[in-house]
Amino acid sequence: MLAVQQQRDRRMAEALIAAPEPSLLFAGAFHARRELGVPLHLQDLGAAKGVQVLILAEVGSQITAASADFVWYTPAQPEQDHCAKLRP
Repeated sequence: MLAVQQQRDRRMAEALIAAPEPSLLFAGAFHARRELGVPLHLQDLGAAKGVQVLILAEVGSQITAASADFVWYTPAQPEQDHCAKLRP
């Protein structure tokens, strides 16, 4: 699964490079994280200039400066088992 995530991030980075400027990527937090997601691949491809990362996170989440330039905190939600409805 790690290889799949890394390839998705790489392809998203390549798509951003090919997109008209300015471009914007909406992705899950782990795809957006500066130290391991799409921004890391943009840096590897020599296209990280001007990249800004905004992560949406629940209140109480720990997001460091290494992960994002900006954090928009949202109210925390109760844990939910999304598969519970599918069980007999």
